[in-house]
Amino acid sequence: ILVGLAVALLAVRIGVTLAKRSAPAGDMIRWTTPEEGLRLAAETGKPVLLDFTAEWCAPCHILDAEGFRNPAIARLVNERYVAIRVVDRQQEEGRNRPAVEALQRRYGVRGFPTVVFADARGGERGRMEGFRGREEFERVMERAR
Repeated sequence: ILVGLAVALLAVRIGVTLAKRSAPAGDMIRWTTPEEGLRLAAETGKPVLLDFTAEWCAPCHILDAEGFRNPAIARLVNERYVAIRVVDRQQEEGRNRPAVEALQRRYGVRGFPTVVFADARGGERGRMEGFRGREEFERVMERAR
């Protein structure tokens, strides 16, 4: 059992490392904090994309590399949404900021990555839990419009 657990942990670590190395440098999305993004959405009436993520999450890094760093997806996100990155710090710091906890509760986030598409008032219009590839992400984003 311990050997199996060690192999699984090693595979996750390798996956995170490869995702980080294969991703182009720099973010293409204009990310905002939860506080700033929700204020901006309320002022402009623009819908929001909330990316619930964590540093230790291998699928989150793959979503970044294959999804958010894809020029076509980044362009659509930047044009259509206020992009809010919600970073979970529970594992690293033992707790999250109150704004992060409130958003996780509000949208029922059970795992990472979770991407929520919402209207300017915060009403959920669509979501993707986990990362099932760029094409599926694009389908969910289009349906949430």
